[in-house]
Amino acid sequence: MRGWPVVDSVQFARQHGNVHRPVAIAELERLASMVSAPEVDFDVQLDGFEDSERRPCLRLQVSGRVPLVCQRCLEPLMLEIAANRCFVLAQREQDLPDLSDEGDDIESLLVDGKLNVLALVEDEILLQIPMAPMHTEDTCVPPELAIDGRENGSAFGVLGTIMNTED
Repeated sequence: MRGWPVVDSVQFARQHGNVHRPVAIAELERLASMVSAPEVDFDVQLDGFEDSERRPCLRLQVSGRVPLVCQRCLEPLMLEIAANRCFVLAQREQDLPDLSDEGDDIESLLVDGKLNVLALVEDEILLQIPMAPMHTEDTCVPPELAIDGRENGSAFGVLGTIMNTED
């Protein structure tokens, strides 16, 4: 974990703890298996505080770029990550506040006496990555489909070519 802390989440929040460090993709096991170049770093900051209702909270900010492969053109794609998430901590599940009116950047989190900060960072980055990352439509073109050296513009065209060939 290379110097990343495991913290008591409530104590960290109540003492206004702060962790600000770079994290390498290579340190994030699940993410490292998905990327095309694991030598990239993220800028990560975790702050503890109490909200206006004196509830312990954590604010996680993650920024950086994830090297992926575009699922449309199969070329490299750098996905910009800029996450800013606030977690309101609760002791038990039934104490988790209803934050549905608060917006997408506020979440509830159960108190953890041994919160793995690196795992929290990795989870947040993974939530930012789309299921099928792609360039914008105007910046990439899918590779041409080809069969027997003949290029065709659509999958149905390829199917028609296959069906019309004699054995």
